[in-house]
Amino acid sequence: MKRMILFAAALCLLTISCTTVETVETTVETVEIVDGNLTVQGACGMCKTRIEEAALGVNGVTRAEWDMDAKELTLQFDSGRTSLDDISKALAAVGHDTDRDMADDEVYAALNECCLYR
Repeated sequence: MKRMILFAAALCLLTISCTTVETVETTVETVEIVDGNLTVQGACGMCKTRIEEAALGVNGVTRAEWDMDAKELTLQFDSGRTSLDDISKALAAVGHDTDRDMADDEVYAALNECCLYR
């Protein structure tokens, strides 16, 4: 009887320890962060905020800093998710000309007076 109890206990432990191991495959996405620059027109601190926020609003942009004096936007972005052309179009859409795209006259005219640079 003692042997039967020990055998049953060993069988239970063996059953519990033999669980199914499931292999999960994951895909690692390659991210290539690149630096880039765009010349962006603007005139004031409000422009700086608008330009940087518009750039950072583009999916894949991780850094955007606009130098008001140099009119230069310094960027870091994932080249697999966006491009300088996409970022430039986003800036033009909020009223700021770039070296690649020009803002629509109606959008530009709606900017605050202190932001007008043309």
